[in-house]
Amino acid sequence: MTGVRKAAVLLLLVSLAAGCGGPKAKAPAFKTQWDGRGSSVGKIDHPEGVGVDKEGHLLVADTWNDRIIRCDAQGNPVSAFGKTGLGKGELMRPRSLTTDREGNIYVVDCWNNRISKYSPSGKFLLSFGARGAPFGYDEAPGKFIYPYGVAVDSKGYVYVSDFNNNRIHKFDSKGKFVMMWGIQGRQDGQFNNPAGLAVDSKDRLYVCDLGNDRVQRFTFSKPDKADFDGKWGESGDEPGQFDRPYAVCVDAHDNFYVADFGNHRVQCFSPEGELRYVLGKRGSGEGEFEMPVAVAVDGQGAVYVTELGNNRVQKFVPGS
Repeated sequence: MTGVRKAAVLLLLVSLAAGCGGPKAKAPAFKTQWDGRGSSVGKIDHPEGVGVDKEGHLLVADTWNDRIIRCDAQGNPVSAFGKTGLGKGELMRPRSLTTDREGNIYVVDCWNNRISKYSPSGKFLLSFGARGAPFGYDEAPGKFIYPYGVAVDSKGYVYVSDFNNNRIHKFDSKGKFVMMWGIQGRQDGQFNNPAGLAVDSKDRLYVCDLGNDRVQRFTFSKPDKADFDGKWGESGDEPGQFDRPYAVCVDAHDNFYVADFGNHRVQCFSPEGELRYVLGKRGSGEGEFEMPVAVAVDGQGAVYVTELGNNRVQKFVPGS
């Protein structure tokens, strides 16, 4: 074989290997963790949603304590808001949270079947949504059967995943209903228990289609029109496959991260959906996970993961 042919074959093999979906970036390294079950300040009980506010504070949905905790970068509690109840500003099993450009905080108040909006300091501002039919699906706009995920785009539109109704709702920043889409199924734009949501810098919406073991993405040619824009994943435990993807977040470069709940790991993908790395494996040690249920990334690229099984939050930082 000539040198030219050897070089061509080598180039082909490298190209094929690069296209096989293997990790292409170094996973971040474990930095620290916060745990300790309880209801006192500094304790958490079944944490789920996680996010980062404008000041870089960590926001955690302390789900079984029915509150939101704000921590500094070292995990020290700074403040908390919310308490168990049905009243304004009160919570019943908060699942997910996000912030808008002004720093306002949106919380999925799951058992109250509503979204509650708070100021950056945690002052209650408003709530919207209502419970649908208690013993079946409810097709009424703005009515939920256990909402799960929430995301806000650059225009202030709020997206909510209606878990048991297999659809996504869209509202304006004041809670006025705009549109909804989705039915139960496996086709493009259909859902089977949609869970976590995220929006990237282009206002593309990512949906964790939990029951279908995939992530779908949508764009909006009009405020009231959702256009299918791609999907990634299938059932399995190989890289790029999912087992109940619960949550998704997007970093400053539009890479998206998926909490792969049943596979006890987090997977990171490029904006084009190419796998960048896999983080974690099942266990209780540093850098290991037991049922990771949410993921967030801050402005420095640090990754935060909440785990139901280990009742903790872990922080990972980019390597040198």
